[in-house]
Amino acid sequence: MSIWESEYISNSEVTHPEAAQTLEQRKRNAKFVKEQDARRGKSETDIKKRSKEQFKSPISPFWLIILGFVVFGGLIFELISRIFFR
Repeated sequence: MSIWESEYISNSEVTHPEAAQTLEQRKRNAKFVKEQDARRGKSETDIKKRSKEQFKSPISPFWLIILGFVVFGGLIFELISRIFFR
């Protein structure tokens, strides 16, 4: 074995430590695997039909409540102040 061969390390011999996944990444990966398993063996029309049936709101209920409070709460406070503090 020459000096050049002893210093050479193939890519298969190099091990890279895997980066730790966050809890959010693990959840999304598990969800993705579950969806892929559900799709396996089904036609594209079945998959598209199922995806159209599931509607997910683009904004969470928490933010809807906050937005409603800002809009309607401000209106209510304004009406109360005009009625009682003319």
